[in-house]
Amino acid sequence: MELVFGRYYFIRASWGARPETPEALAARFLKNIDLLSAIDPLLALWLSGVNSPKKLETIRDRYAEIVAAEISRDDFGEPEPIYGYWPGAITRGHPRPLSYALNARAGAYLEAEEFQNKAEFATDSTCVPDPAAITYRIFKAALLAIVEAWQPTDCFARPAGLIDLLPDTDGHFREAWIQYLSAPLAARVTLPQTAVIDRLPDGALLMSATTDTFDIANPAHLAVAREIGAAMAPLNELPWPSARQGD
Repeated sequence: MELVFGRYYFIRASWGARPETPEALAARFLKNIDLLSAIDPLLALWLSGVNSPKKLETIRDRYAEIVAAEISRDDFGEPEPIYGYWPGAITRGHPRPLSYALNARAGAYLEAEEFQNKAEFATDSTCVPDPAAITYRIFKAALLAIVEAWQPTDCFARPAGLIDLLPDTDGHFREAWIQYLSAPLAARVTLPQTAVIDRLPDGALLMSATTDTFDIANPAHLAVAREIGAAMAPLNELPWPSARQGD
């Protein structure tokens, strides 16, 4: 059966200005990898690096050096720590439809960008994922692992094809398969009636459109995703730093 659920699937966490050292970012990234590795055998083994990838378990002790080398640079190759660092890793041992990547831009501290830092977990964007790679069990656990490691403002899971099917509206907070909101944001949301709701111990909120794999061809899935997006619409009206530019 051809999988037409939305091509690749991804999770993206975001947060604002947070200067952090390569050592702190390496600790966060490795914690994220360890939490992911405990979820499923598909996530057990990782490679890090672009030009000559290394088995992650062989370079853990010097991972802060690797993060430091991934600093943002200007057009002349000079380091620009204000724009953060860019660590990343991919799974190994499985074909592309069963593989994942974890990438981050972290440690940035631009004054007026509220969602400048991010961590993203995704299936291979060049192919249709195997159904076994995009289960709710894996994606919910992976989202919570990212939240634990990076402490973001928000985090969502979404099939890449979802937004293309919905009205073109502005705002960071949009329709999602699974949506995490940190406690301050969760307190501002009226819960959608049809979503699966999880209240986390720290007051944060998790809203899920379905506990099945999200299918963009399923009207029921789309309807709940729209309700999640509508519930978060007021968050887009908050006075985020970029909204105050030009005042």
